[in-house]
Amino acid sequence: MKRYLKHLLQLILSPGNGWEDIDKADIPPRDIAVKGYYPLIALTSVSVFMQGVYHHEEFIVLFMRMIMSFLVYFVSYFFGVFALSLFVEPTLEKRYNETRSNTFVLYTLGLLALISLVINVLPVTKEMLFFLPFYVALIQWKGCRYMEVSKDRTGLFMIIAILGVLMPLYIFYFLFSLVIG
Repeated sequence: MKRYLKHLLQLILSPGNGWEDIDKADIPPRDIAVKGYYPLIALTSVSVFMQGVYHHEEFIVLFMRMIMSFLVYFVSYFFGVFALSLFVEPTLEKRYNETRSNTFVLYTLGLLALISLVINVLPVTKEMLFFLPFYVALIQWKGCRYMEVSKDRTGLFMIIAILGVLMPLYIFYFLFSLVIG
């Protein structure tokens, strides 16, 4: 998890260089998921209980939000990989690379998980952190070179990346919150 967090921090501080370092590290997506992403989303999910300290919510509500949080990130990963595998190839200079695509999704969602972790742990209003997902979109844009996107297709790639990787997370949150009530 240490290496995963290091790469996430590099993406936050210098997105272009962060994607280069991720490319040089050449870590298989399975290792990134098992040793980095899954523990991070588990930690993010458990951090939901901090909301009980600030907002005095019932344990059962927090427990259901914890499960929902983990499921949303877990399902979003597979949905994001699926969406990119279907729609991203026309935007690429080369053939579709499943390893790069999986890695791209894991780091993008990892950044969103870090944002959720901060929201859960700190007593700040969600409105204060509203614009952070836009920074994640900027980091995705800097990842175009890593994904080998054709320069004239960057806009289309960004639409696919935002609609296929970022938006499903929020849609799944909304749908699960309807179920929980």
